[in-house]
Amino acid sequence: ADEIIGLEYGSVVRTNLGYELTVLRPMITDILLERGERITQVIYPKDAAQIIVTAGIGPGSRVGEAGVGSGFMTALLAYYVRPNGKVYGYDKREDAIRIARKNLELLGLLEWVELRVGDVVNEGFMERDLDAVILDMGDPWNAIPNATEALRPDGTLVIYVPTVNQVLKVLGALRDNGYVDVKMVDVMIREWKTEPNEVRPQTWVNAHTGYLIIGRRSARSAKPAKQLPHD
Repeated sequence: ADEIIGLEYGSVVRTNLGYELTVLRPMITDILLERGERITQVIYPKDAAQIIVTAGIGPGSRVGEAGVGSGFMTALLAYYVRPNGKVYGYDKREDAIRIARKNLELLGLLEWVELRVGDVVNEGFMERDLDAVILDMGDPWNAIPNATEALRPDGTLVIYVPTVNQVLKVLGALRDNGYVDVKMVDVMIREWKTEPNEVRPQTWVNAHTGYLIIGRRSARSAKPAKQLPHD
């Protein structure tokens, strides 16, 4: 280990057993998965990547997230909204917010995140005109009305749930709240072996982790205007 310190990334070192190792710069996902502290289940990179691309999240995006948990998804969102975007993360648990803050500090990404202890179902989001809102919570269907208020008129709502029972409630709530272009995906990754004379699928498949339901807010999503009393 001492021989590696101070070497440039890409350098090759040989172990005392004769194996060659290459020194590589860690990716953000490497740091999260290997060094990130966990207090809850996390959204894994395969699902996080789909969320970011599907929601059109990029530099300058303003994103709300409810159900921050350990902050893994929060960190990836912050990484992609830099340098002038912002992530607004909510969780009901103070201990979750504390762990998420530590993980964001580890990655140097706290600058692009505002963390709040709050219940978005009963209290809503403080922000308005967000480009996207991500819900990762036990009862996301109950948060859809307040998420709708926080989104810009054509903003994207992405909901992550692990069970079909939750999917059915989410789809019903999206219909009731006037969402359009609703899609649902289940992301699976099948890695392959790439050794000489052994190019084939790996025995283990990274299969189901959760369902992603994506919808776009529309004019029908807005709450009806209050009627003024007649004279």
